[in-house]
Amino acid sequence: MAKIDLSGIKGALKKLGGLRVFSVLLWPMVIVFAGVLVLTAAVIMGRSFRQRVEKQSIPMAQQITSVEDNIKPIKQVEVEREYQEAFERDANLVEKMMLQSSQRELLRYDIFPQPNDTSVLLFTRFGNKYRQQIEELISKVNGRDCPSEDELKESVQKSLGSSRIGWSRPGISAGNTQQDKIVNEICQSRAKSIGVYASARKIAGYDFWEQYQYTTIEEAVKDCWSWQLGYWIIEDVFSTIESLNAGSTNVFNSPVKRVIAVGFTAPGKLLSQRGGDMSSEKPKYVTKREEQLTDSLTERMSNEETDVVQFVLAVVLDKDEVMPFMKELCSAKEHRFSGYRGEGPVQVFKHNQICILESKIRPVVASSPEHKYYRYGGESAVEVELICEYVFNKKGYARINPESLKKSEEATVAEEEIY
Repeated sequence: MAKIDLSGIKGALKKLGGLRVFSVLLWPMVIVFAGVLVLTAAVIMGRSFRQRVEKQSIPMAQQITSVEDNIKPIKQVEVEREYQEAFERDANLVEKMMLQSSQRELLRYDIFPQPNDTSVLLFTRFGNKYRQQIEELISKVNGRDCPSEDELKESVQKSLGSSRIGWSRPGISAGNTQQDKIVNEICQSRAKSIGVYASARKIAGYDFWEQYQYTTIEEAVKDCWSWQLGYWIIEDVFSTIESLNAGSTNVFNSPVKRVIAVGFTAPGKLLSQRGGDMSSEKPKYVTKREEQLTDSLTERMSNEETDVVQFVLAVVLDKDEVMPFMKELCSAKEHRFSGYRGEGPVQVFKHNQICILESKIRPVVASSPEHKYYRYGGESAVEVELICEYVFNKKGYARINPESLKKSEEATVAEEEIY
């Protein structure tokens, strides 16, 4: 029987034994390698994730936190809603009051925006009403002018018992001493019997309507509208006087002692006529700088929303009442409105439309010709001259704004666009 060589088999088994040992180590090595790969991937992914968190998640979290901080409690939300609603109501109320400020009583309700009756008498009646209302404004503040020279002359001659006694103007020529005493007594008596010196002829428009001459219906309607605006302004001036002089018994203790003039012309021209009749220059809209009575700090001009009118006012005041007078002049005032035809229920509105642009104050020189027959009491009176502007809201009276005036404004705008 042949022998089998086992040496080759043994050598092979030895090699297999080594492989078996290697196979035992192989799996741990695989696991370690896999772990390294996993850790490496984790590090790489972790860095990317961290960058995404920093760029996206953290800012988003901050936004969420901010929103959370700003979230109002339910009660606070209700408070905020009420506040916003009140704010809206206030805004609507302001707009409504602006409209109401120009909704005023008219002197006549049969002219604007266009009269059905084209009779000249229609405009004559308007003028008569204007003059009547000016007189009533003066009467309401117990106003009257100083004694005229004719009145003084007659009184002096009556007191001395002869109409043949000569008359010399007190303070002008060397007159009779007894005559001067009589004149002073009459002037003092007048000051004690009235609340303020005022003459209708020193109020713009009074003489205009006394001497009115009709031309065309378009011009007549525009004249009426101009003086309707003028009357509203003058009404506010006398409302100011009435408020300040409330409780006064005579000129001596009245804050407002005299209305020198109210008008719509240049100050120099206005005051140069203080000894005579008032200028009849009409109120007019300020549409460009050249039409201003003074350089306006407000720079307000008439535009699509407002109409601006400038006016001049000269008064004699107690020296301590200058600022109170200005304050009262620019304060809110009440007016009545009963519809555009005057047939509705009477409503009481408020308006505040005056702004003072320029003021001049000078002491009263009692011996000067313009003050010689006036008695103000003591030496405490000052003469105050104001240039003011009055602002009307166009929407308030849009329904009664004269058609002829609208056409005139459109023509003016077209002409300006051409040039």
